[in-house]
Amino acid sequence: MKNAATVVLFVLFSLGAMAQPVNLNYYMPEGTILNPDIPTPESFLGYQVGEWHVSHDQLVSYMKLIAEKSDRAIIEEYAKSYENRPLLHLIFTSPANQKHLPELKKEHHNLCKPEKSSAYEVSDMPVVIVLGYSIHGNEASGANASLLTAYYLAAAQGHEIDKMLENSIILIDPCLNPDGLTRFTTWANMHKSQQISPDPNNRAFSEVWPGGRTNHYWFDMNRDYVLLINPESKGRVEKLQEWRPNIVTDHHEMGSNSTFFFQPGIPSRNNPMTPEMNYTLTKKIASFHAKALDKIGSYYVSEENFDDYYFGKGSSYPDINAGIGILFEQASVRGFERETANGLLTFPFAIKNQFTVSLSTLKAAQVLKDDLLNYQKEFFTSGHKEAGKLKEKAYVFGDPYDRGKTYEFIKLLQGHHIEIHKLNEKYQSGALKFNPENSWVVPLDQENFRLIRSFFEPVHKFRDSTFYDVSTWNLPMSFNMPYTSITNKSLIGDQIDKVKFQPGKLIIDKNAYAWVFRWDDYFAPRALFRILDAGLFAKVASSEFTYNNAEKTEKFGYGTILIPASHQKLDYDKIIELLEKCTLEDGIDIYGLKTGWNSDGIDLGSSKFVNLTFPKILMFIGGSVSSRDAGEIWHLFDTRYKIPITMAEVTRLGRINLADYTTIILPGGSYTGFNEEDAGKLKNWIRSGGNLIGYKSANRWLSSHKFINLKYKKPVQPDTSLRITYVSKSKEYSKQLISGAIFEVELDLTNPLAYGYHNTPIPVFKNSATVVKFPDNNNYKWFNYSSNPLLSGYASKENIKQIAESPFLLINSLGAGKIISIFDNSNFRGVWYGTNKIFCNAVLFGPVINSGRRRY
Repeated sequence: MKNAATVVLFVLFSLGAMAQPVNLNYYMPEGTILNPDIPTPESFLGYQVGEWHVSHDQLVSYMKLIAEKSDRAIIEEYAKSYENRPLLHLIFTSPANQKHLPELKKEHHNLCKPEKSSAYEVSDMPVVIVLGYSIHGNEASGANASLLTAYYLAAAQGHEIDKMLENSIILIDPCLNPDGLTRFTTWANMHKSQQISPDPNNRAFSEVWPGGRTNHYWFDMNRDYVLLINPESKGRVEKLQEWRPNIVTDHHEMGSNSTFFFQPGIPSRNNPMTPEMNYTLTKKIASFHAKALDKIGSYYVSEENFDDYYFGKGSSYPDINAGIGILFEQASVRGFERETANGLLTFPFAIKNQFTVSLSTLKAAQVLKDDLLNYQKEFFTSGHKEAGKLKEKAYVFGDPYDRGKTYEFIKLLQGHHIEIHKLNEKYQSGALKFNPENSWVVPLDQENFRLIRSFFEPVHKFRDSTFYDVSTWNLPMSFNMPYTSITNKSLIGDQIDKVKFQPGKLIIDKNAYAWVFRWDDYFAPRALFRILDAGLFAKVASSEFTYNNAEKTEKFGYGTILIPASHQKLDYDKIIELLEKCTLEDGIDIYGLKTGWNSDGIDLGSSKFVNLTFPKILMFIGGSVSSRDAGEIWHLFDTRYKIPITMAEVTRLGRINLADYTTIILPGGSYTGFNEEDAGKLKNWIRSGGNLIGYKSANRWLSSHKFINLKYKKPVQPDTSLRITYVSKSKEYSKQLISGAIFEVELDLTNPLAYGYHNTPIPVFKNSATVVKFPDNNNYKWFNYSSNPLLSGYASKENIKQIAESPFLLINSLGAGKIISIFDNSNFRGVWYGTNKIFCNAVLFGPVINSGRRRY
């Protein structure tokens, strides 16, 4: 105990002592000989690493300088962020290897091909390592440490570094989230005082909304490796698939009162699709981190808190691709000095830890090089054997109604280098029918066998009931994409090339009386907005109809959009020009009709064609509003539907003329920034005909302020009849959490909120155990979870029963307006294409929902 106390005092004293400026020797390993011709970070920046937070432009410029000055390094740009900032790989290897880099890459990738890998002797091949820093922009110690890693690999001299570069190809990714880092570094540097206060109450430690963690659209980039929604992730995964690295590091920060974490995580929470050897190698690599951190006197922890279950993170995506992903978590300073439970924490100390484990990773890779390369070879060989043993040979998928959504789905799969083939002939499985003209096949026997299984297979069995992130990520379900497995190889046709967006057609009867298009396609809302934005008026069909011409009979369903030819602001030719643009860029078919008299169903002059208003959308953000929810909505309308949204701080409600807007969106949040006067103003706007969308937890605020009357079910509690130990209490509690699972919801296909859907039920995503009751006096019980709702992922039996037959959404009237309450996430992480249309319908068709009833 005396020795332990001495160690604690020594570490706390060491941390406190680093409050003074440091020099390069503080960071570099003892005895390192450095090439004076390589510029130090300090000589370039004008300050020592850790004295200020490095900006992204400075970081990029230094990486370019290193590539210019060192024959060990080249630089490649692999993507640009939404704010047009470059994402880079600074690639280090020996000068001799640099001359043959394309050949070395090809040979390395051949280890992934069982038919070729046996020809290679791994002892003669370099190991590939990717060092990735600061995917969360406000976890900046990683990005600042990348300066030191780049300098060390360029400037260090001697036999050890020469051998490392000969046996390694090292890709430094200095900043995985340029836009978030830029927000954060501006914040941190603008609050730096000459006399630094480490008091945790200092404003410097409390970023303003939305903070620097996320990217431009406020997405958490460390959940996007599977989903590929953002350009940063698309470029990064393309390079990971291209290089097939053996080790990928992911440098993060955690709570300031923590120490330092390195993987492995909790063993019981590893994904069962990850081979056991992955854990074994991760554990061996961990011993190198422990030794390195022991040497500099840093506290650390391993095999606690974190897990590798969800493959969409930077430290877990490599695990399903034959690599070893390693998560590092450093106690966060979020400034320059900070008082913590472990003493004074300084920014240089945090940077030093990140730099130290970067070097220990490289050392481990040298010692375990052959093990890592043999594991890569075996990963794909065993995958090939497993695929051969399965009864299922492929998955077939396709949506005959929605070209746009299908295009996005194929593009996502191809972004992971998954081979997609044509369907050779018609195939039916139960009620599912697949035709070659709009269906495709994903064979299982290909390189990314395990990745494909993780995307397509529903999950129902779990070793553990606790998840750091979601418990399922079934991609066809997220797209509401019909699919099934097949056992017949003869159905697999030729492999397709990279998917291209398919334009629609303008099908015109001469001198059209009106034009119509179906609401089926994912990008139909984009076309509608183009039309309304051009000053044309349009209507939506609230009933079905059939049109006959000399050649063909066309049936049109609920939600069909009608554009009359007469009484428009544009002349006929200009309208045709606009509609042609819609077909080309939005991929929809538009039909010109020569008469308003239909052979079946409503005629074009029917009152069941309801006038649409030009959407003017206001969304409140800031304060207690969830930036994730708001960002997903912003991204959906801005990048996909091309519909502008006005985003206003909650504190501005009192100064806004709400009459200027047709729809107001309240993303999830507690709305502490609204006062009673604000609530009254919002109610009056709804009574005057406004369309309000309450999203997720925003509905609690609406109910508590008497906009609506919601009754929430009491959350499922742990079983109190069990006798549990103190240490297992949290585990018992976690059994009743829903971290992310897929359920099914039954739709009323005649309701405007379900326009564009053809089948019910549909998959929806739920990552909360919150459940609302249907009102007692309501006989309209649609948009409900089914009686046996769980499709994939973890939920306790008690929660499944609680969710069954509860509402996914409710529609309430208030005066002449409506309140549409959506209780779960229809836009989750940008990948839930299958339920985006429900949210979009709430915005575009909410104002025209029949308000003759009090509640729907």
